[in-house]
Order: sequence, then structure tokens, then C-alpha cells
Amino acid sequence: MPPTDTERRLCEATARGDGAGQVAALAGEDLYLVAPQPGQDPLPVYDDPVAGGTCLPVLTRGMLPPWQPQQFFDRVSVEELAQDWPHDKWQLAVNPGTPSAAYLAATPAHRGAWLQARAHFGVRPGGLLTTLATGPLHGPLAQGLACGAPLAVHHSVPWNELGTAFLDHASDAQTLREQWSVSDPGSWQERLEQLLGGRFLPTETEAALRARREGDASEQDGEAGVPELVTRYEERFRTDGLLPADGRVDSVLALDLTHAVNLVRRGLGARLCAPPQAEQAVQRAGALAREAYGSWEGYAAGYALGRMLAFDNGWFGTPYAEALHVHRALTQDPASPWRGLAFA
Repeated sequence: MPPTDTERRLCEATARGDGAGQVAALAGEDLYLVAPQPGQDPLPVYDDPVAGGTCLPVLTRGMLPPWQPQQFFDRVSVEELAQDWPHDKWQLAVNPGTPSAAYLAATPAHRGAWLQARAHFGVRPGGLLTTLATGPLHGPLAQGLACGAPLAVHHSVPWNELGTAFLDHASDAQTLREQWSVSDPGSWQERLEQLLGGRFLPTETEAALRARREGDASEQDGEAGVPELVTRYEERFRTDGLLPADGRVDSVLALDLTHAVNLVRRGLGARLCAPPQAEQAVQRAGALAREAYGSWEGYAAGYALGRMLAFDNGWFGTPYAEALHVHRALTQDPASPWRGLAFA
């Protein structure tokens, strides 16, 4: 089975002998070019016996190899390759040596077709639910990764991948540095512990939500102390299907746990942690989610509210629309881990 839909479409086009279909399968996707090590040729070209000539190899997302401490990849597009292609007689080898291998001629005319396809299909949009067929699908590790699914959907990367990159090595390191002030294993571990401990949550709001959940007071008394902005969001959530008609949010810890899983995945990509450490951290996030919530629906509502309090502040603007889209993708798509994976 191909790892993702990209490899499936590429395999089908190759089996048909459909060169245009191959380009269409790749046009909107990120491709991965191995980053050279010091002293190596900047382009890892090689002579391929299948292609019968010199090839520049790239990989699709689903074909990235397992994590290695010193092996990095740069993201490229067919547009970038077409614009900077160094030699008309070279071919583009996509996933060489694998069942989803494809070889694309790269003459000026062919590269013009790549650019046309890119213009037609555009950049891969955000908000796509993607599952890696070769990734964890069951068990505690999959449950923990599913806690990070909202940000995976936001970036249209597989939700159940814990490996070579979240986006790519350079981007992962930059995001950690600029958004989280993380630049080394020590600061990564410190930030992870803060997220797992809910240290970035609005303290008074979180305390009020938990008191409401645990209290025996009447509904009216139970709402005392809960910020009016929270009740406004909950009312809108019920209207838009993020909560059932009588539903309430129990905690916004889901926001920090989602960020924790994302921090782990980017930490792997930036080589600030190794797979065993990452797997343990992701499973901790899953266990903490089960302590705070009773279902994926509860977790989803907690994440949505936490994100709105952090980024929307009552405007019901673009952040709200994005959160609503992610929520629907993860709660309504039959392929979603929140539909097919047990919470407890």
C-alpha cells in the first residue's frame, strides 16, 4: 500500500504510462532533496541504470527514510526545480529504487510543463487530513500523535508521523527558535515540560473550567467565575457543532498538549531529540489528555477554546474559521484518528 495519497496517484500514473499524470501528482506537493554534508557535492546526482542516464533524486513526503541524526532534507517544488534545473539531459528521479519510483524527463519543454502544472494545481493547501499508512495507527503512540493532529491538519502533514521532519530541518529549527525560544536540547526539554504541565494556559480560566466540571453547584452557580468570553465561545460552539446542545468545555489543556506533540515532532526534525525520547514524550501527552478529558470530542472542544482565547479573543475571525475547519476535518472524516482511534 502506498504510504500516502501522493504516492498512490504517482504509482497509478506511472502504471498508465501517463507522464502528464505523474507531473500532476507532484505539482502541488513538497518534494525532498537530500541536503549535502560538508564537503559533498551540493546536488546528489547519480547514474541510474533504470533511467539510463544521470538523475537528480527527490522523495515524496511518504517516502522519507527513517530518522537519522545527520541526514537532512530540503523541501523543494517542481517550480523551483524547473527554474533552477542545471542540465537539460538530466532526469528527475522521484523515489528511485522504490515501488513508487518515477522518472521525469527534464528538457526545457518538459520543465515548462512542470511550471504549467504548478500554476494550475497551486501550492498544497493547508487544512488537509493526511494519514501515513506506514506510521502508527493503533496503541499509545498513535493516541499521543492524534493529540497533535490539529496542527498536523493545519500544515497538511501526516498526523501519525514521528520521524525525519515535520516540515523540513531548516523550517523546524527556525520555528522552534522564533516561536518557542528553543535552540538546543536543554531549552527544548524545558519547553516540553512546561507544555505538558499546562504552564502556558490562562490560569484563572483553566481553574474556573475545572471547578465547574468538578463542582456540585447548580448550573447558574457553576458558571460563576467562568469568564464571559468562554461562555460566548461555548454558545457559538453549540451552534456550529463543536459542542453538543448541552455541552461545555472541561479544560483548555488540549491546546498545550497539541503544542507539546508539535514541539516533539519539530524537535526531531531539528535534531534536538532522538526517537526514543520523542516517543516517550508523545505518549506522555496522550496519557495527560486521557486524565483531562473523556473523549476526542471533549479534547477537540478544549483545543478549539484554548486556541480562540489565545488567538481570536472574541472576534470570531480567521482563527475561528480555521479552527472550525480543522475540527470538522478531524471529527467528521471517517479517516480521522478521532473517529477510528479509541481515546481511552
